[in-house]
Amino acid sequence: MTRSDPDNESVGAEMHRSIMTAFCDVLRTSRLPPMTVMNLAASALGAIYKEVADQHGTDGGCPCGWKPNPRTDIAVLQATLAASIEAIPSADLRIMQAVGRA
Repeated sequence: MTRSDPDNESVGAEMHRSIMTAFCDVLRTSRLPPMTVMNLAASALGAIYKEVADQHGTDGGCPCGWKPNPRTDIAVLQATLAASIEAIPSADLRIMQAVGRA
């Protein structure tokens, strides 16, 4: 995601709201520990990656041009996860809009 692109930022914000809402709903309804729910979210994201990658294959049949490469794609996803954790100082959490209740 290009940080300076307003469309990407608004789509990213919507994705964040959707995931946070689902996360809070699962916490509330399941009473599972937060880290367990985080692991479930990571598994769901991995499954989504696999489904989308399987649909794209390596034959170049999709007009978007993406050619899945699990090794590099997963490394990029891991780096993005790590960077997003480091990019949000804990003080900023106080100014974030609450999406649900844990």
